[in-house]
Amino acid sequence: MITVENEKSATARRTWFISILPVIFICAYPPLFLYFQNADEAKFSNILMPMVSFILAGIVLFVIFSIIAKSDVKSSVISSLFILFFLNHKLVEKLAQKVFPNLRYWHIMLIGVFVLVNLSWFIIKKVKDQYIKTISFLLSIVFIFLIVLNAIFAIPTYVKKLSYNEKSNDKFTRDQTNTIKSDLPNIYYIVLDEYSSVEFMKKYYAYDNSKFTDYLEESGFSISHTSHNESIMTSTVMTNIVNLDYVVDNTMLESEKQIYRKNNALFKLLSDKGYEIIGVGNAEFYGLENAAANEFGSSTTTVKGETISDLLYKQTIIWPFYSASYTSKMKNIISALNYLKDANNFPSCGRFTFCHVNCPHEPFFFKENGGTYKNPTSDWENSRYYLGQYIFTTNQVIEIVDSITKNDPYSCIIIQSDHGARASSNSELFMEKFTLEDMSNFFNAVYLKGKKLDIEGLSAVNTLRLVLNEILDEDFQMVDVPVDTYKYK
Repeated sequence: MITVENEKSATARRTWFISILPVIFICAYPPLFLYFQNADEAKFSNILMPMVSFILAGIVLFVIFSIIAKSDVKSSVISSLFILFFLNHKLVEKLAQKVFPNLRYWHIMLIGVFVLVNLSWFIIKKVKDQYIKTISFLLSIVFIFLIVLNAIFAIPTYVKKLSYNEKSNDKFTRDQTNTIKSDLPNIYYIVLDEYSSVEFMKKYYAYDNSKFTDYLEESGFSISHTSHNESIMTSTVMTNIVNLDYVVDNTMLESEKQIYRKNNALFKLLSDKGYEIIGVGNAEFYGLENAAANEFGSSTTTVKGETISDLLYKQTIIWPFYSASYTSKMKNIISALNYLKDANNFPSCGRFTFCHVNCPHEPFFFKENGGTYKNPTSDWENSRYYLGQYIFTTNQVIEIVDSITKNDPYSCIIIQSDHGARASSNSELFMEKFTLEDMSNFFNAVYLKGKKLDIEGLSAVNTLRLVLNEILDEDFQMVDVPVDTYKYK
């Protein structure tokens, strides 16, 4: 009797385990799909929380329907159908609205649940267990196949990524153990991500920012109005800048660019000369710690500032109630700007402060007067959002320049953008609203102890080469700027 009971118990456990497998695979597929599709940049930790939450929700549904249907096998199929609807609700909604444009979220949700409830009743009452077992088995096979297929397609990227991470290139190895020399002027390199040139703003936003450039010139800055970079892709432009040459292009994997960027020629040169390297703002992008803040977790994000978790949750049935958390991103910007204003962060000599601020880059947090939006936006069609954040950034830079030039007048300040406004998050506007030529025209201004430099027309790489020649008595020659032929769309 004990043997028979044990055998029945073992059979029940085996049936339960086999029945819950399709539920787990269906829940795991969306996070794993995004992870494999972004193999070059994403970390597994980025998808861990949403995947666990999806699987737990799936298990809860499975248990509920097991009790209702009094069958683990039937619960497997029923809960799988509900999960597919819940996890892909945004997609279902878009498809439904193409056929019936007047349908809204609540209509589609109620209709979907109504259909699924009736389908569940039909499965419980009318469909034999042998057919349900076959459907459950096929669901497991299909989603296992999809997961494995995406993993296989991602393998070449992972292999390249691992090979780059294992590379050791002495050219880019930096050592900051050198004693700081007293004759080295402080250098402040400020990158304003997506800050457009004066000409760009006049052309596309009917906004004249020449008061700002006039102010900079009166403060001892040299300005270039005709500078262009080799790309409008931040990772390409900034990697080349910190390597003082055009070592990467848009076709390279992000992981390969990262190796060049985090082990770069600029930091090595300055460190060898005796400079202390300090990172501020988006410092981790360059392998530095953020001196302006201690608690900002790094995570792969879209140009809108959304994480992989945000993208996953926004596809589910909870999407109208889900808001991406931009708090840390906004604090990162504010803390970086405040750091550059604080004279306590200006040593007497020998410090290279590298500050990359993701502003006025979207998402748009700030109004021109410094106020913030309740819900950050990436709306490029309404010009007030980018323009407002652009003006806010300009006002912040004026305060920064005032502080540095008054407290550290014999320093060097380089203020540049990587590119102008792009509207890259809007597929209908990107490469349509703004021309490539205008987008590659970046903001370029240099202060060198009040001395005027001729930087007109120089790219960011050549501008930095010229500045290093002046400060460190180097002999860098100007290099040809590659023509951007990359197909962005």
